[in-house]
Parts: sequence; C-alpha cells; structure tokens
Amino acid sequence: MASSRFVAHVRLWFFIVPLLAVFVMPAIPDRSLFEIPANEADSVASVLGNDRAAQAVDHTNALFRHAFVDSGVMLATIDATRSKGLNDGGVTTFAHTWVRNFWLLIYRAVYRATVMKVWLFGTVVFCCAAFIDGSMRRKIRASAAGFARPLSFHLAGHGILLVFGVAFAVLIAPVPVLAPYWIAVTACLGMLIWKASSSWQ
Repeated sequence: MASSRFVAHVRLWFFIVPLLAVFVMPAIPDRSLFEIPANEADSVASVLGNDRAAQAVDHTNALFRHAFVDSGVMLATIDATRSKGLNDGGVTTFAHTWVRNFWLLIYRAVYRATVMKVWLFGTVVFCCAAFIDGSMRRKIRASAAGFARPLSFHLAGHGILLVFGVAFAVLIAPVPVLAPYWIAVTACLGMLIWKASSSWQ
C-alpha cells in the first residue's frame, strides 16, 4: 500500500504541496488571507465556550512567543527585510510583505493545531474503541466461517491516510476552519479505523 499510486498522490497533494504553499502563499499581498477569520474564532468560542477559546489563544501566544519571538528568529527575519532607504525596485517591500504574511500564516497554523489538540484525547479514545469493536466483529465473522474483505481494508487504509493528509493541509488553508470540522474528522477517522480493523485479513 505504501508504494501505491494513491499514496503517492496523497503524499503529494496533502503533505508536499502544503509545505510548498507555506513558502509560496506569503507572496500574495492580501493580508486577510493569513489572519484568523472572525467566524472561525467565533465557532471555537461557541463550541468550546469563551473560557476555553481564550485559553487556546493564550496557549497559542505563549507557544508562538517561545518558539519564534524569544528565540529571535522572527525579529531577525523582520530586520533583514526592513527598508534601508535604498531604491531596490520594490524588492525590500516584497520581502517585508512576504515575511509578515509568513509569520501570520505560521501563527494561524499554531492556533489551529492548538484548537485541534482539544479533540486529541477524545479522538484517541474513540478510535481505540472503534478499533476494538472492529476487531471483535472480525473475530465473530471469522468464527462463523465468514470471509475477509481485503478491498474494504485497502480502501479504509487509503481513507485513513486521506484524513490525516486533509487534517494537516487545513492548518494552512486560506479558508475558515470551523470548530465542528474537527468533530467531523474524528468521526470519519473512527469509522475508517473500525472498517479497516473489521476487514483486516
């Protein structure tokens, strides 16, 4: 399965392309494409409550500050693109815009990962339960002289890769990622794991 064409496409479109987008997208001058949309923040507050939504923001700020601000990486990149008063044909302006948008993009990705982490424990528990239930179903079917379904296992395995790829890609997507999205990801992943464990031969 790891060498199949489908997995190669998943690796390209949901892992390699997002990484390239991190370096290409900041060249777009529209700052709003890199900020956290208001409806995304509102959805987090409506699902988690205002207190937990504020905690997510505080944790994001602390993590971003520790990783990029206190280390001096962010300041160094901003200073490197600051105008020196020379006429360089707009190169400095372009570089400064790119750096500004890049850090906004990274901050938004950290925020989305922080919000996603809220569902991590529940996702693990749900997926473990789905795996155990699927395994029991497979054993019951085997004891009744049932048959395995390698095609179902193959498709479910690809679906699991796809879900992980999409979850990674949306961290930098220039569209609002509403909080219920993570609930849908958990449900899809649990169902796919259940199907894979119940169809495994």
